[in-house]
Amino acid sequence: MTIAVIIPTYNRLELTQNCLNSIARHDPVHEIIIVDNGSTDGTQHLATIANDHNLGFAAACNQGARHATADHLIFLNNDTIVHPNWTSHTKHLNDPTVGIVGPKLIYPDCRIQSAGVAVDFNRPPGLEAWNLTIDWSSEAIDVDAITGACLAIRRDTFFTIGGFDEGYWNGYEDVDLCLAAVDAGFRNVYDPKATVTHLESQSGSERWSAVAENVTRLRTKWSLHGNH
Repeated sequence: MTIAVIIPTYNRLELTQNCLNSIARHDPVHEIIIVDNGSTDGTQHLATIANDHNLGFAAACNQGARHATADHLIFLNNDTIVHPNWTSHTKHLNDPTVGIVGPKLIYPDCRIQSAGVAVDFNRPPGLEAWNLTIDWSSEAIDVDAITGACLAIRRDTFFTIGGFDEGYWNGYEDVDLCLAAVDAGFRNVYDPKATVTHLESQSGSERWSAVAENVTRLRTKWSLHGNH
């Protein structure tokens, strides 16, 4: 099994360097692909793929996936610090029924940020997907979705289900991908035995610039689809 780590970036050079340093200290990976979205702070000099303007999270991740040669992909935010054995969750991808898998995400103070994502379209718009934030399982378990801050998938499965939908702008691309995996007959799995610290939303205001449009797109695509 080979692993490609795909890191989309937009400025915040120091975060990217800290992330890369943490990867270097722990599990070896086959390749690291940095896709830069028009940074101006030096981040672009680290890039495997350097875009001249911001194409958004989904497009950058899709570029990285197309560039990758490994058979497993981990999409990783640059505002993360990985822990020992952080790639151990990818073992679940050896099960052909598993589509996407993610680790436990924690804040720097060790509070749980995400123990998987729940999705329920009966909730009000904007509240249809939320991070589970309690230590609700000590073993790997099925969940509705995995956050894109650290999301692993087989490369062939990623392209089979269409990759990230570039109609989203820096929000809900991850939930959409996970719902597409379920729609294709796969399971999404959360594994608490792998851990990543996520600083969350350190890349700037672009994270929040299209929230309403992203919510509408997700609900239009999936709320009547029968998944939830």
